Amino acid sequence: MGSHLNLIGSIIIGGMMLLIINNYNSSLRQTSHERTLDAITTYSASGIAKLIEYDFNRMGLRVPQATTVIRRADSSRITFLSDIDNNGNIDSLKYILSEPDSASSTYNPRDRLLYRIMNNEPMRDAALGVTRFRIRYFDWDGHTTTDVTQMRSFEITLRVESVVPYDTVYSAFYWQTKICPPNLRRF
Repeated sequence: MGSHLNLIGSIIIGGMMLLIINNYNSSLRQTSHERTLDAITTYSASGIAKLIEYDFNRMGLRVPQATTVIRRADSSRITFLSDIDNNGNIDSLKYILSEPDSASSTYNPRDRLLYRIMNNEPMRDAALGVTRFRIRYFDWDGHTTTDVTQMRSFEITLRVESVVPYDTVYSAFYWQTKICPPNLRRF
């Protein structure tokens, strides 16, 4: 009778240990997937943010003084002039946030494509996972403006989410900055 109790006790304790190990393994797997999605999203978003900062800080570079640098501006798109590639030729650069249904190949229903178009090239250079791209425009005194000739600084808001979820949760990256391009001070 005692050996049966020992056997039953061993089976119960062994089963509990297996459940604990399985639970730990499942939790570790979930954390690993979440961290991988976070890392991919952060890496992608930081690349987009660096490119935006690079381009916006060179806005108006080598553009003649009598020329209007900013050609078009609204909350989710901008067109401006600059010698971005440093070759002596003035380039036209556009940032355009696509319509919500343009990223239909991804699982995320909220993401869009952020296009960066240089010199009227076809729209092929897209950033995936962008759920928000907003630009606010400010004049010399820091007041918001819609007049492209008065724009001197920009507040850019970017939100990037993973294109695939883990257990219905999308990894997200939020970035907001204010950029004051030095070349706009001379206009």
